[in-house]
Amino acid sequence: MKVQNIRMTATKKLIEEAFTDLLRKKGIEKITIKNITERAKINRATFYAHYEDKYQLFDEMIKGAATELINVHTKEENIWNQKQVTCLTQAVFEYLNQVKMSCPYSYQNLFPLLRMKMLNALKTHLESLFNSNNISEIKEFNILMYSRIIYDAAEVLVVEKTNLTYTEVIEEISEIILDNNQSF
Repeated sequence: MKVQNIRMTATKKLIEEAFTDLLRKKGIEKITIKNITERAKINRATFYAHYEDKYQLFDEMIKGAATELINVHTKEENIWNQKQVTCLTQAVFEYLNQVKMSCPYSYQNLFPLLRMKMLNALKTHLESLFNSNNISEIKEFNILMYSRIIYDAAEVLVVEKTNLTYTEVIEEISEIILDNNQSF
């Protein structure tokens, strides 16, 4: 059984490497299962034994990446303050920037898929943070809004043009999120 697991892991790694290499060269919508299997030197049946389609492959590849980056960036911050907002924004920025650099031809098509993963990871992190600090006045709505503000600010930095620097964007979103008197 252990040999089979090692073989499955090795095969999945070949498939993921082939897919990642193809994403660097063309958009996800133009990548076929045939492209992946030829690059990985496996047959189609082997691919389908592991994945339903290329989107499930992509989903599994990014599963956990959002949470992992948030944990890495916030491991020393467990209070809700500007440093926490900065760390979370850095995590999202890094997450999106990695995809943009790795998938230059399809990152804009991939961002909607990534958005939900990262928003869920941010929401989970913030719920944990607020529960651990017993901040009872923070409601689910606020957590969802904070998650979206942080994500959207990082996405603007990665995708869109802005005259603001990275630091200025973080200062702006910190002011919006942390200033209780701020009205939207």
